[in-house]
Amino acid sequence: MRPRILVIGSSNIDFIIRLDRLPVVGETVTDGQFMQTFGGKGANQAVAAARAGGQVTFITCLGNDPQVPALMGNFREAGIDAGRIVHVADGPSGAALVMFDQAGANYLAVAPGSNYRLEPGHLDACRDDFAAASLVVLQMELRPDTTLRALELARQAGKPVVFNFAPVPPGHLALDPAMGILVVNEHEAGALLGCGPVAAAEAPEAARQLVARGLQSAIITLGRDGACAQAGGQAFRVPGRPVRAVDTTGAGDTFTGALAVALAERRPMPEALDFANRAAALSVTRMGAQPSIPWRREIDAMTWMEDPR
Repeated sequence: MRPRILVIGSSNIDFIIRLDRLPVVGETVTDGQFMQTFGGKGANQAVAAARAGGQVTFITCLGNDPQVPALMGNFREAGIDAGRIVHVADGPSGAALVMFDQAGANYLAVAPGSNYRLEPGHLDACRDDFAAASLVVLQMELRPDTTLRALELARQAGKPVVFNFAPVPPGHLALDPAMGILVVNEHEAGALLGCGPVAAAEAPEAARQLVARGLQSAIITLGRDGACAQAGGQAFRVPGRPVRAVDTTGAGDTFTGALAVALAERRPMPEALDFANRAAALSVTRMGAQPSIPWRREIDAMTWMEDPR
């Protein structure tokens, strides 16, 4: 039976340009390739979880943009239950401007738009969805009061939470045991610990320090170096997968969504990390946040690849 995953978070309309190289400040780089697609950390993770095999309900807020019908169709095509999505008629949806180069490095700027109009009261009307979920997935692209309400409703329902603490804004929320299974990249881990980006060799200790703050588990994604975790008093590590990166946008979200499914399927942590790592590796070989997210059959088919260690 497919696990029920409740994802609460942001949705964006993405405007993407692929360039030979990224510009410096004040420079114009021409001859780019343009793509308009869909993103937002919450939406990306919902699509990733659905394509990875989860039965996903997604709660977000959309505006009055002409792209909204296509965005909704994209959710339905992925198999997502979009019945709890809030619509506002007097403002735009979230939007993201993305530039990336031939190596997959990117610049990313976001205007939250209607994402900030998802309110705690909208979540209170979805208590049955919390009760029915096997696991709840959250990020940091909504208003803090809405995020805190989601954490409280998950706690009241007794549901585990995968909390992708991204981005880490100034004056961010304090780490809370209710965040349960924390997922961050090396930059976010460093920001939460009050230091610079965490190097791959330092990641196991950084994960241990995060868990020491009351969390159930801490997972640090390391890009081409894979991921590490601290859970149940044990340290785990999976290596990176040898792929050619085209666009790294959304790789962390793909990891988080796939991880949520694997954990909801009660896979052991090393197996869940490997499953999520394979999904993320596949995603960077394609352009666009949501178009790049692989399906379950593709993730499973990647098991033949040799362990690069």
